[in-house]
Amino acid sequence: MESPVTFDRLYEGAKRFARLAMEAHAEEDQEVFLLHAGVSVERLAKAALVLVHPTLLTEVNGKDDMLLHFAGAVSEPPTRLRTIGASTAIGRLRKMDVLPQKPKSEAADLDGLIELRNGVAHLGASGVDDYLGTFAATADRLLQHMGQDREAFWDAWLETVQWVLDDRADRLQKVVRLKMNQARHRFRARFADLPEGAVEGATRAVGERGLIVVQVEPAKALFRTLSQCPACSREAAALYLGVDEDSPLFELELKAEGLLCGLCGFRLSSTDEIEAAGLPTTVRHSVEDLTQAVAEGTDPAERLATVTLALPTVRSAGSQDSF
Repeated sequence: MESPVTFDRLYEGAKRFARLAMEAHAEEDQEVFLLHAGVSVERLAKAALVLVHPTLLTEVNGKDDMLLHFAGAVSEPPTRLRTIGASTAIGRLRKMDVLPQKPKSEAADLDGLIELRNGVAHLGASGVDDYLGTFAATADRLLQHMGQDREAFWDAWLETVQWVLDDRADRLQKVVRLKMNQARHRFRARFADLPEGAVEGATRAVGERGLIVVQVEPAKALFRTLSQCPACSREAAALYLGVDEDSPLFELELKAEGLLCGLCGFRLSSTDEIEAAGLPTTVRHSVEDLTQAVAEGTDPAERLATVTLALPTVRSAGSQDSF
C-alpha cells in the first residue's frame, strides 16, 4: 500500500496552501493568511525532509510504527498517522543547513510565523505583524533547495513574491507594488465570472467626474476627483487632493494625498505612495471645475469660504468620504 505521506502530496499541499495564503493576504485577512502560510511552510519543510529519507518525519518518542513504515520495513501504514510538527521539521532542516540557524532575525521571524499560526489555530490572534516577507523567503529557500520551479509553485503570485523579496527596491516601492499586485488579483477575482460589459458598467457606476468638495477646515480643504487606477487601469479611482488657504481662487494647486479605486480596492495613503505609483503629486484645477460638495453640516458656500467666495452650483450630498 502506498504511503499517504509522500513528497508529491506534501509538495502539492504546500503549493495549494501557499496560494490560499496569498489570496488571504490580498484581502487583508491576516489570521487566515497566517493559518495557510504556516501550513504551507510545514508541508514544504516535510517535503524537503522526505527527499532525504522518509524516516526524518518520525517522532522520537519510543514508538516504532511510523519509523518502520517510512523505512519500508512494513508496507501498511499505522492506523493513526503521526509525523513531526512544523517546529521539529524546521529544526531538523536547520541542523542540515537548509534553513538559517538561530539567532538570526530571519530564523526568529520564521519561528514567529509558526508560533502565530499555532496561536490562530487555537486561540485567535490580534495585532499580528506582517509575515509575508518571512513566508515568501522561507518558501523560496526550500523550493531552491528541492530544485522546484518557483513559477509553477507561486503561479499568478510570482510577481508579488519577487517584489517582496527584491533587495534593490526600497520599502516604499515594495509597499506600493505589493498593494498594486494584490489589487489586480482582487479585480480579476471579482470580475472573472461576470458577463461581458460588467466591468464597463461598474466603472461608469463608481466614477464621478468633476472636482468634488469632501471636507473644509479653517486652514485646508480636501477635494476628490476621478482618476485612472494604476492597478486595474480603469477610470474608477477617487484621487483625494488637498489645498491650503494660501492657494489662489482662480487656479487651485492641489496636492495629491490619497487614492481609492472603487473597482479593485487599490489604496494609496500618502503623497509619497502616490509618487511611487507613478502618479503626479500636484494637480491644477480652477474654481469652475467644482461640481458638488459631500460635506455635512453648514451651507456648502459657507463651509468653502477659505477656498472661494461663493459657489451657487455646489450642493450637499450628505455623506462623508475617507481614504
